[in-house]
Amino acid sequence: MVSRVTNTMLQNTLLSNLSMNLNRMDKLQNQLSSGRKFGHISDDPSALIYGQAARNKLARLGHYQANVESAQSWLTQAEAGVMELNKVVGAVYEELVSAGSVKTDKDKQNLAMVVSQLRDHYVDTLNTVYGDRFVFGGYNTPGDFATNLSADGIKPFSVDNAGNLFFNGLNVSQFDGIPFEVFNDMFKNIDPSGMTDADLEAALLAVPGFNPGIAPTDFTVADAVRFSRLYNDNLSFDVAPGVTMPVTMNGLDILFYTASNETTGLPEMRNTFSVLSDIHEAINRIVPGIDTGASTDELTKMIKTAQDAQNHLLTKTAEIGGRQRRLELLEARFAQDNLNYEKMRSDAEDADMAEVIMFLKMSETVYQAALSAGARVIQPTLMDFLR
Repeated sequence: MVSRVTNTMLQNTLLSNLSMNLNRMDKLQNQLSSGRKFGHISDDPSALIYGQAARNKLARLGHYQANVESAQSWLTQAEAGVMELNKVVGAVYEELVSAGSVKTDKDKQNLAMVVSQLRDHYVDTLNTVYGDRFVFGGYNTPGDFATNLSADGIKPFSVDNAGNLFFNGLNVSQFDGIPFEVFNDMFKNIDPSGMTDADLEAALLAVPGFNPGIAPTDFTVADAVRFSRLYNDNLSFDVAPGVTMPVTMNGLDILFYTASNETTGLPEMRNTFSVLSDIHEAINRIVPGIDTGASTDELTKMIKTAQDAQNHLLTKTAEIGGRQRRLELLEARFAQDNLNYEKMRSDAEDADMAEVIMFLKMSETVYQAALSAGARVIQPTLMDFLR
């Protein structure tokens, strides 16, 4: 049996189809205006989850990219500081070589004055600042009076009237000449529990080749513990997931280096500042024709000591260069990852504008055709035929 189709049924069907066409056009217009495939979670839940995962990856990647950029700036400043320190030691080396040809007392005084100024500039360079932090100062910051650890309340490196060098309030000149065995085995891993100052002094005196005249034994266990802690104190950044890199050089790590003891031949820790002070005193004691303690042999040995200090600084420069190269590789990898995650997010969220415009034009044509067909179907009524 064929059911009867009324005019009302035709109208309802027409309006329903027009509504569906309008909904499709509205969705396409939203995609065209927003540039996104969906406007609500219910439109495409799986694509939303995929896109959100990409956004989380991009956010984390942006954090590491910012850290890498900051780390590069820090290392650039640290490299400049170490290179300047190397220039200072190189200049002292040249003056030391020139000291062998001193002819007059005036020449001696001039050389000693130049070395003195270079030594002071060495300390100033150790206090290099980047932003609001000392590059070689560890935890110390400009204007940080809360800890009261630096000798003058601000700078990590300072010199007292007796010519002793202090690092964050600790006299580090007293550690010059410590046998490497003591430094490596005791100070780096010292256990202060149960150890007295007398125990530490006895342990030092028991080390082969230890010379109390070069390295005094009057520092305390607290000094040794603090020296060890300061020696390993660096500013570090998270430059990749699970990767932490120091972006500064510790001042003590730059200041101290390993050299062979002239008498025993055993390795010992030398303080570059103390070396510069010894060179200054040796040049200052040279009097033509009179041996007052500084002989030509002594100056020759100091030339080797200055060369060792230069080699140490060159090694630190190379270490900084290696870190910078590693950061460059990380930067390139992050840039590629950023492109990959952006594509991942775009595939999940961004609409294909060419495709959207094409479908929108098709939907407009269909809608107009539906309006035209509906106008022709609905227009005739029973009254039109009764006339």
